Amino acid sequence: MLKIIIVAAALATQQTFASSEIPRLESCQDSYTFAVAHPPGTKFTCVNDADFNVWDCKVVIAVMFSQCKKGEQCRDFKCKYRGEKNYTVEYPFKLSRMGITKDEGAWLLQQIQVPGLRLAPVLLYQGSRDGWNYQEYRKRTDGYNNTYAFFLFKETQRRAAGFRTKYYTHEQWFNIEDNYAFVLSIDKRIVARVNGKIQLDSYGPSFIADDGHMVLGVFGTLLNKYGYGICGVTTFNMPFEDNENTICSLNGLPNRYNHGWDELEEVEIWHIL
Repeated sequence: MLKIIIVAAALATQQTFASSEIPRLESCQDSYTFAVAHPPGTKFTCVNDADFNVWDCKVVIAVMFSQCKKGEQCRDFKCKYRGEKNYTVEYPFKLSRMGITKDEGAWLLQQIQVPGLRLAPVLLYQGSRDGWNYQEYRKRTDGYNNTYAFFLFKETQRRAAGFRTKYYTHEQWFNIEDNYAFVLSIDKRIVARVNGKIQLDSYGPSFIADDGHMVLGVFGTLLNKYGYGICGVTTFNMPFEDNENTICSLNGLPNRYNHGWDELEEVEIWHIL
């Protein structure tokens, strides 16, 4: 159920936020101060201290505010929370439809080496829940950094994941450094950490070497149910589980980079607080 809150207004000041990354406040209690310093239309997220839910917020022009003088523009902000509670300490990935157990969830969070994170996952996008729709995917993921992408391969029911600190964007970037990025096999518990620079794709969740070789993810002009799990790429050196038949540990399938795509049953994007 959609919940909406409107909180106190703030006197307008002129300051421009230059980054395309959506600012994240560690506490929703800081929203008033943020609204004072940013222009109407600025988007941000904040974390509810009580239950770790993340609210999507936006600075707006106040319609009524008692402290505004005539002719002044005052601001308030609106925040929305979509869905039910996304995170509990007892079961971090409980909303996943990939059968992530408590033990697997704990192991997945242990792989993240970024300093200062709470290691609290919040579900942003789920293909079966939100639809395999590019615009919906972009709306729910753009601007979020520190994200886990989960992939369920239909043919083998293998589960793979990738983590990166760089935020999702509608643009395509090359020669990107992300020293905390990695891909892994959930079922085999094999982790391949980044070794070199990567490419950020503008279409779907993906992990790509800077030379263009896909390692894991969805690739195409529209978000769809087809993607790749590729082993033996230097940037993320995920080993083969069967070298003779080039069976990749990510998906239990042969490398198909030039011979068709793998069908995906589910894709999930998790924001790690």
